[in-house]
Amino acid sequence: MEPSATASEDPGYIERILLAHEQARARAWTERNRQALEVLLAPEFVEINVMGRYGKKDIFVSLFPTLTLHDFAISEPRLISASPGTAILTYRASKDMTVKERRISGIFHVAAHYVKRENKWLLLLWQSTPWAGRGEEKNYP
Repeated sequence: MEPSATASEDPGYIERILLAHEQARARAWTERNRQALEVLLAPEFVEINVMGRYGKKDIFVSLFPTLTLHDFAISEPRLISASPGTAILTYRASKDMTVKERRISGIFHVAAHYVKRENKWLLLLWQSTPWAGRGEEKNYP
């Protein structure tokens, strides 16, 4: 008989943890809470979105001062890959934000790659790509 997986190794448990992290990340942006966002990101964090590619420092120097997140909703989450110490969560995100006085809204595909270090999940790579679904209204660069 195989030993049962611990809660921290269970894909359902990992998915719930990462969803909570993604909701905390969105809340940090909405509330303009730099410190809350910073603790979620790995030192070598990279974000790729419709505005470009940003390292952790770039997020706080270039993007954080110019982006206001008004609304962020997650749907269809899926843990697509998990191994000890790494997990990738994908989902659809409905986003409404203002960047440099330009309103951007729409549906996006998000892939969030997490690593577990010292028993804590940190966001390593966050990629947001406009959803290519039929009939979706788009309002982004």
